[in-house]
Amino acid sequence: MKSVNQSLVLSKLIKLWIRLLIFWEQIISIGITSDLTDWNKRRTRLLNGISALAILILFIYSLNFLYKSNWIIFILSFLGFLSYFTILLLIFFKKYSFAFHFFNLYNISYYTFIAISHGIINGSEYILIPSSIASMLLFRDKYLVIFYFFLNGLCFAMCKYSFTVMKPFIVFPAGSGLYVANHITMFVTSFLVVLYFKFENIKQEKLLASQNEKITQEQQKSENLLLNILPRETAEELKLTGTAQSRKYDAVTILFSDFKNFTYASEKMSPEQLVNLIHQYFSYFDCIIEKYGIEKIKTIGDAYMCAGGIPEENATHAIDIVMAAIEMQQCVEKLKIQKKAAGEFFFEIRIGINTGPVVTGIVGTKKFAYDIWGDTVNLASRMESSGEVGRVNISASTYALIKDQFSCEYRGKIAAKNKGEIDMYFVEKHL
Repeated sequence: MKSVNQSLVLSKLIKLWIRLLIFWEQIISIGITSDLTDWNKRRTRLLNGISALAILILFIYSLNFLYKSNWIIFILSFLGFLSYFTILLLIFFKKYSFAFHFFNLYNISYYTFIAISHGIINGSEYILIPSSIASMLLFRDKYLVIFYFFLNGLCFAMCKYSFTVMKPFIVFPAGSGLYVANHITMFVTSFLVVLYFKFENIKQEKLLASQNEKITQEQQKSENLLLNILPRETAEELKLTGTAQSRKYDAVTILFSDFKNFTYASEKMSPEQLVNLIHQYFSYFDCIIEKYGIEKIKTIGDAYMCAGGIPEENATHAIDIVMAAIEMQQCVEKLKIQKKAAGEFFFEIRIGINTGPVVTGIVGTKKFAYDIWGDTVNLASRMESSGEVGRVNISASTYALIKDQFSCEYRGKIAAKNKGEIDMYFVEKHL
């Protein structure tokens, strides 16, 4: 039973503490708007916090002096209470600059007067120390900071000097208690001011770390997007110099593919359906060429173009391209069977391959696109248009590089548009 009661008390204390924290957050957030800079938000929250603590302390002082019928000290304490309350009102009505200056000038004048009027037994002059610290934290302008720092210091020295040349003209009975209270107030205020800014700095560091992480993520997204458009070395060169030099390759193997019955499908399908169907096929092709380290160049309508041996030269580019072409044909055949059974549109494909020298690079200044040029490209396109559906048609230059790994069917010399008669081969299978 006792443990249950203790748990209930603890639960109530936790709830009370949470409510106090929420209330405190509401108090120090007075006047905070989204259009304020981070610096102005921090110093406004700080001034709100100092003012709230001062209101609480001076209210208690006022009640104490009222109870003891010490009317002069009661009036002075109550005036302090009203002054700090005025600061909160100024901030509430967005009079930020006025509130900051009023706070500093009021503190300096009020505590200087209290110290001189009560004498050395009061200790109010020590409040000018956290006041000077607060001025440094509330103002960014170095001249204002120096002005208030020296004004606090000057008034502090004046108070200390006055104790040696004049007697207090407001006598406070049992003044040693107030002396101790003022020293405690000075210590607590200084501690809270520094602690607050330390927490604010930690908060800002976490916010900055979070923002940096987001920036890094966005940079990575941009990096991935750029690498999805350009080869890595071209992308790096473009980022460093703003342009990319063209490069000549002596041996590159190029693949062109084209769908049969594409025109018929485009007439029978909606644009959205057609695009989704092409996307399905080309997505499979992307996976296949990535598997073999082949560079995708571009798609034009239903045509798909890729190349092996760029941007990094290698000795297996012809074999890689032919292996990818065979898998592409197999993929299209599987999709044909599935879609035919489901009563859906399907494509059949022609693939042409050629090997030879090319030049690579990017042209223009907007919407960069990595491309390749040369007669090798034109001949690869003729290999595709001169081929047959379901077959991989290759040129003699490609055949010379893959003949030991694949069995091929020689087709003879086939007429190609603008190229005359060219030796062509159908790839049969991998040996």
